[in-house]
Amino acid sequence: MFDLQEIIIDSDKVTQAIKKEVPLVMTTYTLPKKTEQYIEQVIGTFLDHAKQSRLKDNLIYCIQELAVNAKKANTKRVYFIEQGLDLNDVNDYKQGMSTFKSDTLNNINYYLDLQRRHELYIRLILHLKDNSITIEVRNNATINDVEHERIQKQLVNARKYEDMEEAIMQMLSDPEGNMVQMVDDSEGAGLGLVMLVIMLKKLGLGVNAFDILKDGDETIARIIIPKNLKKAS
Repeated sequence: MFDLQEIIIDSDKVTQAIKKEVPLVMTTYTLPKKTEQYIEQVIGTFLDHAKQSRLKDNLIYCIQELAVNAKKANTKRVYFIEQGLDLNDVNDYKQGMSTFKSDTLNNINYYLDLQRRHELYIRLILHLKDNSITIEVRNNATINDVEHERIQKQLVNARKYEDMEEAIMQMLSDPEGNMVQMVDDSEGAGLGLVMLVIMLKKLGLGVNAFDILKDGDETIARIIIPKNLKKAS
């Protein structure tokens, strides 16, 4: 686990993971700032050794976005437990989400401590194997069917856009082109995922390079990058 006061990168460990084609795994319960900084450095070292350092800034953004989403999902789980609400019940879900953001922001340390006690983790896996780099951000709060459907719709829409200006204008406009209010703020409009998909496109990755799926008790956000990825034209 990486919720520590000071963390030093073991460059040799990163090098050996690449040479032996074994996964490099980092796990945290609360994703404090020091851990985010550590993860950034590990990603940079990993990509340097994989000879894909040009991807560093874009992938750090993408991984940070996915890690924060995983952290929010874990917070949502403990919040619903505390409120005695069922995430899979439509009425309970609507009730819980109406207060989720304000309640947790006002007492975030309490809910982060609950995540640790419930052993809800955020896990980053970097793996260079068979000439591709696989990056996964996992958390053990499985998304329910409603959440999964909403995310898949966001991904389908995100893949249509070529830049953020186009995405924002279309996402925040009605069919006649009039500006409208952003969707329910408790859930978000999916702009983070749109930005992520657009960044991956600009790196030269196809629409199948990124997905979010369920596997057992984990939610997995996965990016697959060919080791010999060429710059987008």
